[in-house]
Amino acid sequence: MSDDSRLCELLGALRRADERGLVMSSEALADDLGWSPGDVAGTVRDAKAAMLIWGLGSGGQPQPRFDEIELTVQGNRYLREHPPSA
Repeated sequence: MSDDSRLCELLGALRRADERGLVMSSEALADDLGWSPGDVAGTVRDAKAAMLIWGLGSGGQPQPRFDEIELTVQGNRYLREHPPSA
């Protein structure tokens, strides 16, 4: 899976969680997406660096790990321009 595909999949999971009123963490994303914690950490790092998400840093490994992860305005815009594949 390409980096863009993984990014879109992660952002899509955050959008779906928000629509259901759920608060996501790195651990919850790993469970929801079926990814390893390392895969989530790498994609979250890229998304945060691009200011597509916001979250509260938390302890544990692998880093970075976040609680209360949310899409930013830029993240929503990115999803509109790059919709995740079904």
